[in-house]
Amino acid sequence: MSASLNNLDKQLILDLRSIPSMGRADYFVSKSNNEIISWLDKWPKWLIFGLFLSGPSGSGKTHIANLLKQSSNGIVINNADIKKKNIINLLDFDCVIIEDVDYALSENSLLHLFNFLQENNSKIMLTSKISINKLNLKLPDLQSRLLSLSQVNIGLPDDHLLSRVIIKQFFDKGVKIDIEVVDYLIKRMDRSFKSVENLVTKINYKAMEKSKKITVPFVRELLKEL
Repeated sequence: MSASLNNLDKQLILDLRSIPSMGRADYFVSKSNNEIISWLDKWPKWLIFGLFLSGPSGSGKTHIANLLKQSSNGIVINNADIKKKNIINLLDFDCVIIEDVDYALSENSLLHLFNFLQENNSKIMLTSKISINKLNLKLPDLQSRLLSLSQVNIGLPDDHLLSRVIIKQFFDKGVKIDIEVVDYLIKRMDRSFKSVENLVTKINYKAMEKSKKITVPFVRELLKEL
């Protein structure tokens, strides 16, 4: 068993019941996401126009986007939904958070939005699976504006972070999970928050269906079926 699991505080496990599912306290901090959390905690004292947040699928970018929305009088939109006719409406928000700019990006629309937001003294955050340099942009003006943003990368969660998320999600379902089960899962699952959510849901469902306690032998047999 890893040292991080051995050091988990029992009181922390008990307290996890009260953590809201999408609140600030729900986003556990580790080395992989510490930088973006520090930016969230600085709001509204950003001295920059905006952030470009990159990270692989399942690293928690959407959670970060929603946390910034909550704290900033912001709005979260998908980049594919940016239309010139909607830009004026977006000026009502202190921060515009645009997700998935690596997919079906309308460069002209985003460039117009940049200009309007800067004139309005609003802020912006964009999320992407890839870095700015890999976006293959055709508009030099847009690329220069993106490169002027502060760039933050988040990675997939480490063992300690995964363990806390697994425990928390089981507690959300009213289940107290043994650390041995958590350790067993971490060594055999995809390292993403989405994988945790899917796996915990399946395990809990099967345990209720079969009226079984969630143990290492139970999980071992279940993983053979998945």
